[in-house]
Amino acid sequence: MEPGWQSAYLLHARPYRERSQLITLLTEQEGRVAAVARTSGKQGGLMKAALQPFQPLKVSLTGQGSLKTLKGAETLSLPVPLSGDKLYCGLYFNELAVRLLSELAQCTELFQAYHQCLLTLAAEEEHESVLRYFEWALLTHLGEAPALSRDVTGEPLVADCCYALVAEQGFVPVGHDRGYLGAMLLALAQQQLAPEHLAQAKHLARTLLRPHLGNKPLRSRELFMKRINNKD
Repeated sequence: MEPGWQSAYLLHARPYRERSQLITLLTEQEGRVAAVARTSGKQGGLMKAALQPFQPLKVSLTGQGSLKTLKGAETLSLPVPLSGDKLYCGLYFNELAVRLLSELAQCTELFQAYHQCLLTLAAEEEHESVLRYFEWALLTHLGEAPALSRDVTGEPLVADCCYALVAEQGFVPVGHDRGYLGAMLLALAQQQLAPEHLAQAKHLARTLLRPHLGNKPLRSRELFMKRINNKD
């Protein structure tokens, strides 16, 4: 990557004044960035065409404050092809990143996880596990993901034991038939969730994300549920 440029994805865009857009980017070097993109004229039109969701970009940003100016944006490859339910999953990734990431806080590992989850989402039929992997990468970045290898006493998690989540501590063994199955926690750590793990993994992610999301509903989730209802 040339000096002054970095990899990025567009998370959100809306009109700003008459000839610009106010955009939110997930960038490899600076994390979540708010910027003004001038989209008028020939050069602005090319920039606007590049600023599409799930389009791998390289961008150049200027400005000293929290609101940057997008100096340049170019595509790095074809957009990640998401359609149907997978499109709503991608919108969910974007909404979580916009709502939960701090501005201008480096998150290189999360950027790579976002990129990889998009590619996996496009390539595979099953998408529930990919949602869980991105949620866990985000929780890890936020410092809210409990250890998935050992319980609070330091003992290794056991696949056929069950565990309860203790806030701000981690998992404690609770015997069998209650809590989260150790096999699910170990599979989540290795990104190898099986179909029988998905319900528990979803419950765990929702439990950990809820304090950060508050009471404001997720728009992407509402749109997905509306899609499901329309199918019926």
